[in-house]
Parts: sequence; structure tokens; C-alpha cells
Amino acid sequence: MPTHSFKAAYNTGESCINLVLGVYIFTEEGIYIAYCPALDISGYGENEQEAKQSFGEVVRQYLDYCIHEHTLTEDLQKHGWKVESIKQHKFKSPDTVSMMKKNPDFKNLIENKEYSKYMENLSIPSFA
Repeated sequence: MPTHSFKAAYNTGESCINLVLGVYIFTEEGIYIAYCPALDISGYGENEQEAKQSFGEVVRQYLDYCIHEHTLTEDLQKHGWKVESIKQHKFKSPDTVSMMKKNPDFKNLIENKEYSKYMENLSIPSFA
């Protein structure tokens, strides 16, 4: 299985919140899609590299918005994330079965499409 990666990072020298994202790469009607069901966001492109770059930009915009609005913790919880420790900045993403129950499009992806999956670590400032 090929290694996949995208770049999306926030580093201000402050303490960070670390998130682990599962990202699925698949094609639909000839377009490559990079999809993260734990945040319900995606990027796309004419090839896998473009999809990953697009996904990285979407993640950056998502974080910009959440940081500006001070809604990151609330938004993660709406997407099924568990706050394990606010003081230690520990969050746990929802499991695949839970996401499949809540998201019929994701369930369809898992059950009916060819895809590859990779895990990506993302660090963002704790003030988000």
C-alpha cells in the first residue's frame, strides 16, 4: 500500500493539541478525493497529489475558522470526538463503526468503493 501524506500544520511555539486523522483516498467519476470522515471534510483533484494538496488547504481553512471563532472543541464534539483531557489537550476521534452509523456516504465508501487509508497527525495551538 503506498504511503500518503498531506501537509497541514499550525505552530506558534505555544502548547499544542494533537489530533490523529484517518484520511481516505478514492476516485469518483475520474476525480481523486481525499476525505476525512472524522471532520467530514474533503479535498479533490485530477490526481492523488492534487487531492492531498486540496485536502491540506481545506484543513487549514477549517482550522482558521475554528480558531477565529473559538469553536474547535465544540466542533470536534459535534463530529463525535471525545475530550479525554482538556488540560492535557487530549482528544480521541470517533471510531469507524460510529462514523458509518452516522454518515451513510462514508458507509457507502467503506462497503462499496476501492480506497486507501492513511493516518495523519495534526498539531494545532491549544488556544484554538
